Amino acid sequence: MRTGDLSFNGQTSFPAMYIDDGTVVGDAVTHTGPGRVGRGADGQPLVGKVLKIEADRVGTVALEGAGFSDLTTVGTIATGYQTLVVDGAGKVKVGAGGTRLLVNIAQAGAANIKL
Repeated sequence: MRTGDLSFNGQTSFPAMYIDDGTVVGDAVTHTGPGRVGRGADGQPLVGKVLKIEADRVGTVALEGAGFSDLTTVGTIATGYQTLVVDGAGKVKVGAGGTRLLVNIAQAGAANIKL
């Protein structure tokens, strides 16, 4: 299936996606539209991390299945399986209605999460 110039058939865990304005490399992101991710609103489910953004706002995103990735967190998240959401500012936190993922290592302001 396609959206705009992007085709998602046969994509891996690192697809090219449209990146919302205001989103930067390293941000924790949520799904914001067809083939699109961004910082979203506080409490939306975590879907991945932005790895690269081109001038046309198309970028590479690490999604589920990408493996372990370091993400910035709000406070300290407990290790083990947690339900994770975005905070709307590029960080991850625990929240209802999020995505259940393994937090491998955690410290104040950062966590190693299996996407």
